[in-house]
Amino acid sequence: MYAIFEDGSHQYRVREGDTIVVDRRDGEHGGEVQFKKVLLIAGEGAPIIGFPTLDGAQVTATIVKQFRDKKIIIQKFRRRKNLRRRNGHRQPYTTVIITAVVSPV
Repeated sequence: MYAIFEDGSHQYRVREGDTIVVDRRDGEHGGEVQFKKVLLIAGEGAPIIGFPTLDGAQVTATIVKQFRDKKIIIQKFRRRKNLRRRNGHRQPYTTVIITAVVSPV
């Protein structure tokens, strides 16, 4: 059985035991996270599709790691205008392992 859920304007297709990287979620290592915007649950038989989400369905995950991605450099330059800007950014992420896919039925 697998589910498609939405988190932070991204959609993920997961099964139990999958490890995925999502945008930063609050919590410590070993903590539990629940994703409630489940769009579809499928597996054996006909799939259950939400309009737009399934009421009562959820995907439960355990936090494995909190980390920040490698630094990206943003540069702005305007010739002849004495404008030079340089900024860096490191996006925070959370690695989770899917523990359960709960169907509404």
